[in-house]
Amino acid sequence: MKRLNLKNWNIRRTSQWTLIILIFLFWIRTIFDKDFFVDFEAYCPFGGLLSMATFFSSGNMVCSMDGMQLIMGGLLALSAILVSKLFCGYVCPIGTISEGLGRLGKKMKIPSYELGGIADMAFRSIKYILLYIVFYNTLETNDLFCKKFDPFYATVSLFGEDVSAWMASLSIIVLIFGAIFLRQFWCRYLCPLGAISSAFKYFYVFVVYIIIWIALDQAEIELNRVFVLATLSMIAYILELIGLRKKAGFQLLKIKRDASICIDCGICDEKCPQGIKVSVLDEVNHPDCNLCCECIGVCPDEQALSINGKTKFRWLPILVTVVLIMAGLIFGANLAVPSVDMKWGSDNAMSKSKVFEMSGIKNIKCYGSSMSFVEKMKKVKGVTAVATYIKDHKVVVKYDSTVLNENQLRKGMFTSKFIDISIPKGDATVFITDFAVKNFFDDLDVVFVANLLKDIQGMYSFETRYGQPPIIRIYSDSLINRDSIASLIENTKLVYKTAEENFSSEDLYRVVDISENDTMISGAYLKSLSFPSFKRAFNNRSKYTNEQLGQLIFPISAYPRNTQLMPYVINHLGKANKYIVGLVAQYSSNEPVAVVFYVKEKVTEEEIIELMLIEKLSITYDNGVVEEVDNPYVFDRPEIK
Repeated sequence: MKRLNLKNWNIRRTSQWTLIILIFLFWIRTIFDKDFFVDFEAYCPFGGLLSMATFFSSGNMVCSMDGMQLIMGGLLALSAILVSKLFCGYVCPIGTISEGLGRLGKKMKIPSYELGGIADMAFRSIKYILLYIVFYNTLETNDLFCKKFDPFYATVSLFGEDVSAWMASLSIIVLIFGAIFLRQFWCRYLCPLGAISSAFKYFYVFVVYIIIWIALDQAEIELNRVFVLATLSMIAYILELIGLRKKAGFQLLKIKRDASICIDCGICDEKCPQGIKVSVLDEVNHPDCNLCCECIGVCPDEQALSINGKTKFRWLPILVTVVLIMAGLIFGANLAVPSVDMKWGSDNAMSKSKVFEMSGIKNIKCYGSSMSFVEKMKKVKGVTAVATYIKDHKVVVKYDSTVLNENQLRKGMFTSKFIDISIPKGDATVFITDFAVKNFFDDLDVVFVANLLKDIQGMYSFETRYGQPPIIRIYSDSLINRDSIASLIENTKLVYKTAEENFSSEDLYRVVDISENDTMISGAYLKSLSFPSFKRAFNNRSKYTNEQLGQLIFPISAYPRNTQLMPYVINHLGKANKYIVGLVAQYSSNEPVAVVFYVKEKVTEEEIIELMLIEKLSITYDNGVVEEVDNPYVFDRPEIK
């Protein structure tokens, strides 16, 4: 039996491709198994670094980031400062694919090229420009901007909702062709994570910068965010250029070459994934070096190349990588960091505040939903502070106990919903049944129940009402079986997939009471309940008196169920004509109507009619982008007096 030749065994590539295979298997399972979910963002160190920036800037975490990403980001920074860019060399899937494509190109005898001199230095600036763009936009939006173009995220999410199709497609094309024709093109010239990892080698420079920044802040000299980020990116770029000619910053572990043993064969230069000229250096302290140790593995003499002069240290980088990853998994799993932590109560109110905690609120799943919850709680008199924890879908609410009690707080957190399933005839008799359901509380629960009830014959509508437990009020004909509906709610397993994770209704709900309401209503009255009313003034409505305004009443013969899309209509109207100043949608005596208010003698009724009956609405977004969307409503021509 042959003995394993450890020198020729490329453990780095083995670990890299093992990780790729595991990612691929998990990815395939998420596609075919609705119950299975993997958060590919959860272990992203770059997301953790961006979260740190937003946390220190605004006190809030990025998007769906939590303690795991913070720990991973911190460990990446620590490894880059003390050791090298180990994540780039041993873990990063994009780096692995890029290397693999480069080797494939060589085997296929496709010519590859190396950029040098001014071209190399100029192209290196791109990743620092991208680093600035990513940090600036992330700080502005509290959402990971890198997800818009990241090739890995675009692939595993199947171009999900956070991905810009054209940016990601361009990135994937550049990654593939760049790797084949230019060695490690993405890693050297485009990767913002590679840029910040290189910058960490000069951590002492940025420590001085931060001290100066803090001193200026204490002196009440405010620095513009654009200036700060642009300056940091420029400094990092300049330091990389310096590192190309001199030592690339602080590094505890580095590859050393013993010139007295080296035979100048140049194999190390050829095999270096980053194209570093190892054969002419006594010490490899280069911006692109990530201690992959490929050069040591191919060197004909075991003593010529080593880490810090120790040949046995060849395994140290991957050992450090494994230790750091394990430490990240252990500490990250137990670190709870609030995505949002906001206080607005006075000191007096805070001193009288009690703490209320509630877990399992599935709608708390990202920064956006957390902020929506915060804004809702600000409207509840007596609430003084809110923190949200995405990992556990938990909220911690502080409230002034002299103003509010716990039951009132719960009621303030609850949002009643009315969901229309089918339309009864106007003269139909509608029966009402109330189901008290435990563990039913948030908007996602409403989605679950709507999907459970939508195919039941005789089901018209349902609404949710606050109670302990909350009430699901069902409007139906007399044919439905109440007990079977209770069993359906309790025993049916549904899986709802969001961008962040999967939620299952299995063993979630418990019906504790069923009560039939003595009141019966007509189908026509139920229709009036289900229509979502709307009222909005715009285009400086307050400038005009009621006498200056006219109104047109448009019957609505078709409208989207359970969705309020009237803001689309007012955007369309308001941008088209500044003298259209208001819109009210409501159920009149026997049908829904939209009432449009306009300034008389400034706009004609026919102009308004043309805008309302149009098939495509022209929507103008805050960023100036204009988009045409299908008109979701069918408005009938009004009667003009």
